Amino acid sequence: MIDHNTVALVTGADRGLGAMFVETLVARGAGKVYAATHRAADADAFQNPRVVPVTLDVTNPEDVKRVAAMASDVSLLINNAGVNTQTGALHAGQPERARLEMEVNFFAMLAMANAFATHLIASRGAMVNILSVLARVSLPSMTSLCASKAAGLRLTEGLDAELAPQGVRVYAVMPGAIDTDMSRDYIGEKLTTREVVDATLDAIGGAPREIYIGAMAQGVAGMLAADRTTLHAQILGGAQAQPQ
Repeated sequence: MIDHNTVALVTGADRGLGAMFVETLVARGAGKVYAATHRAADADAFQNPRVVPVTLDVTNPEDVKRVAAMASDVSLLINNAGVNTQTGALHAGQPERARLEMEVNFFAMLAMANAFATHLIASRGAMVNILSVLARVSLPSMTSLCASKAAGLRLTEGLDAELAPQGVRVYAVMPGAIDTDMSRDYIGEKLTTREVVDATLDAIGGAPREIYIGAMAQGVAGMLAADRTTLHAQILGGAQAQPQ
């Protein structure tokens, strides 16, 4: 539950999902929200007195340490920063693009978890890792993204196992396609950022640590539980049928 005692930090807060997290946390009564953005100019966009703008490059270890030292009162860490190069494994430019996705979507999340674990233990707080339903399946056109999200899911499971005995809950949020710049080329139905944020914040404090948001994500989760082979064949068939 979000209340005046909640002190949150949101990475990737400059736009899209991250900006909506900041807005909604304030609207729900959070006492303080650190809005972490990659550029100082983006941080200046927040005008609410309960929002503390911070500049943070999640791939820079010194930046992460600096922000963790400054924001020692954090009780809710939302690892939202992510990148999608939208390329297949054999696309020109790999493996450099894959390294970027792993650096932002996995290693940065690991660094943030290490930097803020002590704070979350002290507050008996929560960590929310924004992943994707693609953590559970692989699309040929986004192979390295899927791999980075799958790595993030395994990391989240491990963090939850380590931190749960110390009173910290760790959640893996796996929505379907969201109406943001990262999904601009997807022509199917998309979730709004508000839908994803509301569903995520509503789930904090609950038992399920894996949060599937939207019909697409819930459908994938259900089919994986029932018949992974059939689902994999459908995904490959759909990808091959799409125009190149």
